[in-house]
Amino acid sequence: MSSTRVSPGLLLALLISVFGCSRAPLNTGASAGAIAAFDTVEARRLFEENIDAIHKRDRARYLATYLHTSTLGRNGPAGLELGYEGWSARRDSTWPDTLIARNLRVVPIAPGVVYGTYCYTVTQKDTTSSGVSERVFVKTPEGWRIAVTTAFGLPVGAPAKCK
Repeated sequence: MSSTRVSPGLLLALLISVFGCSRAPLNTGASAGAIAAFDTVEARRLFEENIDAIHKRDRARYLATYLHTSTLGRNGPAGLELGYEGWSARRDSTWPDTLIARNLRVVPIAPGVVYGTYCYTVTQKDTTSSGVSERVFVKTPEGWRIAVTTAFGLPVGAPAKCK
């Protein structure tokens, strides 16, 4: 598994250029606002599917929400890692004892690209932590998938805050 440091802004710009422009819908008569609203609804549906799969400890359903490509981005305090094949979540058998996901928000970025975020509190093996997690959702020929996932925990003892 290779690890490469890339700024989140650069990664988002790359995703928009790759997925946003190349997957722009043909002129169907729909307004940009209607397309953005539809994209947001579809991305949120996948977001909720992703969280529900964690709650139900359904690995196949969870993994199905992600791009299965070498460009899948996973970021956190240790830095950006790319790729689906070497991702530990594919073989890891642990699940959090509890996951509380609050304030799920989605924002359209470009046609076929939606940014999402939520605040989490997770308990695993008597250790509870809180933080912020993000997703970048992209529309693919197979449907909506997560192209980037992040999780950034709060420092130990910091109160959980979420807007």
